[in-house]
Amino acid sequence: MSKSLFIERLIVSIFGLFLMSLGISFAVRSNLGITPISCPPYVLSHYFTNYTLGQLTVGMHITMIIAQVIILRKDFPKSQYSQTLVSFLFGFLIDGSMWLTQSITAPNYLVQILYVLLGSLLVSIGIIFEVTPKLLYLAGDGLMITVARVLNRPFGQIKVVFDITLVSFSIMAGLLLLNHIIGVREGTIISAVLVGIIIAKLNPVISPFILRFLERREKHKDKVQGYNIITIGRELGSGGREIGQKLAKKLGWKFIDREFIRDAVIKSGLSGDFVERNDQQMTSAEKLLRYISMDNIFNDENLSDNDKLFIAQSKIIKDAALKGRCVIVGRCADVVLYDCDSCFNIFISADKEFAKKRVAEEFKLTEDEAVKYIDKINHLRSNHYNYYTGRTWGEPSRYDMYIKSSSLGVDRAVDAVYNAVKQNK
Repeated sequence: MSKSLFIERLIVSIFGLFLMSLGISFAVRSNLGITPISCPPYVLSHYFTNYTLGQLTVGMHITMIIAQVIILRKDFPKSQYSQTLVSFLFGFLIDGSMWLTQSITAPNYLVQILYVLLGSLLVSIGIIFEVTPKLLYLAGDGLMITVARVLNRPFGQIKVVFDITLVSFSIMAGLLLLNHIIGVREGTIISAVLVGIIIAKLNPVISPFILRFLERREKHKDKVQGYNIITIGRELGSGGREIGQKLAKKLGWKFIDREFIRDAVIKSGLSGDFVERNDQQMTSAEKLLRYISMDNIFNDENLSDNDKLFIAQSKIIKDAALKGRCVIVGRCADVVLYDCDSCFNIFISADKEFAKKRVAEEFKLTEDEAVKYIDKINHLRSNHYNYYTGRTWGEPSRYDMYIKSSSLGVDRAVDAVYNAVKQNK
């Protein structure tokens, strides 16, 4: 890494730390409770009044660094001693932000809630700026990553336990030292829930912007370009797979579908049962929990089963695209190949009557059962797509062509895409 690039990444990361510290200060000014990670030093600052919130935050972070060293011993990366400097910097920024916001008051409950929301937004954006350059880690993040690695558990699970532990400690410390609970209120719960959700929504927008800025001088050699590729997103019962098969045959291209990707993933070392359990399946509750826990924002290790499968599928899709012309059905291929200049992305939908007849016939269901099954699968696909891409599944403006197969029919839909692709050459 060049010196100039290092400095740029450092500035971006420090800006993220500043936004986080500003968010924490607004949460403090709300008097409705603050984020779990800041609860312990906030409580202790009311007992050890000679120390500031920033100073006690530094103390907590140093303790967390020592914990990492104890856990990893000789395996603790020497580069991660930089967390010590980051801790002091973060503590300084917190005290600076507390000074900047010292005149801010919350005259009523509505304003208090607004401060909590603003604080959550600032912390969320700050985390994105801190994490995206992959240069600095706060000690809390480092400890969670360490524990996740040692226990071989997803980061998100460790974070949830970590937050609960910090809040529990803060409650007990408040009761023992101050005879009342302080720093833990509804604002703590709101921020704990909101920060992950906000990051999930804003990260796909902000992170690429940051990376484009940081990588603007680099030559991108790995971009998928120069190939003719069609990606197909589809609702269940729309005939998307059949359209893809016929289109690939008519063009003389390779057809990449569920079976092809499944076989390739299994060859990579993941079991068939694993693929069946996790392929494009995510309930609303799972999506919400993963948003809250920030499941895979801090590291590329200790991933959940869904993440492992998504990464494996994405690699297969990229490899297939690099090898030659192909039609790819599903698996967020339009976003996986976002940097492909010659990628033609389509989405296929159908009205309920058309879809339920196809599904009832294919899966031997009654029409009522078919409707319920369609709604279920489309909901799971939507959750999966929205979570991994940050986009809205089936939103017409995101695609080069949007087809309603119930109006055109399968064969005419094939012809429509075929003609569009040929005309664009």
